[in-house]
Amino acid sequence: MGLALQTSRQDGRALVAARGSIDLHSSESLRECLAQLIDSGETEVVVDLTAVDFCDSSGLNVLVRAYKHARARNAALIVTGAYGRVENVLRTTGLDRFLIRES
Repeated sequence: MGLALQTSRQDGRALVAARGSIDLHSSESLRECLAQLIDSGETEVVVDLTAVDFCDSSGLNVLVRAYKHARARNAALIVTGAYGRVENVLRTTGLDRFLIRES
């Protein structure tokens, strides 16, 4: 299916709504999107995974690198909406402790 990204601003935050699958073939577009937002000075970037049905190790790598990049720039990267297989992989790897903020 691929990955579609929609970026907007809400309550002073940059919101990235992802739809589809985050895998080796699509993770680069997510990486570029997140890096651009962080580099442009956004202080809080929220990645909404509600419509994401699959995330492999390349997608996890992008999220971890974006999290570290944001922290280095005194910004925050937060993941919301993860469910099913995506939530399971975040919890299994322990990344939920760093990336997920409960609403």
